Amino acid sequence: MENQTEFLSEPLAPLEDKIQAYLDTERDIRLLEVELLSLQSIKPDFVPDSNDMEKLIHSGKIEDKLNDKERRLAELMQQYRQLREEVIAMLPAQNTFYEINIGYGPSRVGYFTIDQETHQPLTEPVLHVFH
Repeated sequence: MENQTEFLSEPLAPLEDKIQAYLDTERDIRLLEVELLSLQSIKPDFVPDSNDMEKLIHSGKIEDKLNDKERRLAELMQQYRQLREEVIAMLPAQNTFYEINIGYGPSRVGYFTIDQETHQPLTEPVLHVFH
């Protein structure tokens, strides 16, 4: 297996902050999803319709009928997608990992347009962050 890792140059150092924000948003989404599931188990009549929620999130339309936690989840999902696109735009090349320092020891980030196993093009870039 060839080494596809390159070290991040100094001008790209702001990328580390963007990746940290991306990871923080991902963590907040997971915590909020757990909280929503907990609410659902505690209060049986609390039933967020995940299909409608997905449609609202992807369409960008958040209706007033959503409760605060669902609204916050939709906002976080939108922020997460935006940060993902910003990170991808900041990386100098595709299909390559870059060494970064986000405080967890050696970390790598890269986005890929080709499946590493099948070598087939992907429909959209996939962002990988290893920390």
